[in-house]
Amino acid sequence: MISNADYLIQKYAEAREKMNATCNYDEEQYWQGVMDTYWQLLDAGWGASWCAPDSVGYYVFIEQMTYDEALNQVTGTLVDC
Repeated sequence: MISNADYLIQKYAEAREKMNATCNYDEEQYWQGVMDTYWQLLDAGWGASWCAPDSVGYYVFIEQMTYDEALNQVTGTLVDC
């Protein structure tokens, strides 16, 4: 089951992928704003628990992995893309 924090982490990771894929400054700024919003929602709602070491949040935010890579790292299994 995906919690609200997991959903926000997943959406943050997707926004970062879109930001990294664009060559347009305005789009890059838009996606950065989206990422900032998700981060603020996580920080306000869950404190530091969402980015505890060896959690999906840690790997997405600290290690800069995609959501699927982070999930794979935590569970030790391959995740279909």
